[in-house]
Amino acid sequence: MQNMNLWQQLIYYYQHNGSYVLAQFSRHFLISIYGVLLAAIVGIPIGIFIAHHGRLSGLVISIANVIQTIPSLAMLSIIMIGLGLGVNTVIVTVFLYALLPIIKNTDTGMRSVDNSVLDSGKGMGMTRMQLLRMVELPLSLSVIMPACETL
Repeated sequence: MQNMNLWQQLIYYYQHNGSYVLAQFSRHFLISIYGVLLAAIVGIPIGIFIAHHGRLSGLVISIANVIQTIPSLAMLSIIMIGLGLGVNTVIVTVFLYALLPIIKNTDTGMRSVDNSVLDSGKGMGMTRMQLLRMVELPLSLSVIMPACETL
C-alpha cells in the first residue's frame, strides 16, 4: 500500500515538473559534453605532440596524473576561488579530469602506428601533415576514441 503511494507521488511529480527535470537533465548533459569536447580539443593535439617528442611524454603525463589525483570536491573548491559558482566551474573541472585519458590514449595510439606504414607514406612523398592526417590519425583513432567515449 505504501509502495503504491510512492509510485503515485513519483508520477504526480513528473507530471507537474517534467519540463523542469528535462531542462535540468539537458543542462547537465551539455555541461559534460562541453567539458569533454574542450578536453578533446586540447588533449588530442597535446597527445600528438608528446608522441612525436618522446622526452616530453613523461612530464606531460605526470602533470595530468597529478591533476587526476585531486579529489573532485577539492578541485571544485580550488576552481571556485578563481571562477566563482556557476557552470564554468563545473566545465573546467570536467575538462581537467578528462585530459589524462585523452592525452594518454592519443599518445599510445600515435606510438602504436607501425613504422613500416610511416616509411611507406614517406616513400610516396607525403609531407609530415599528410602523414599525420592520412596515416597516423586514422590508424590510431581506434585507441583514441575509447577515451572520449568512457568519459
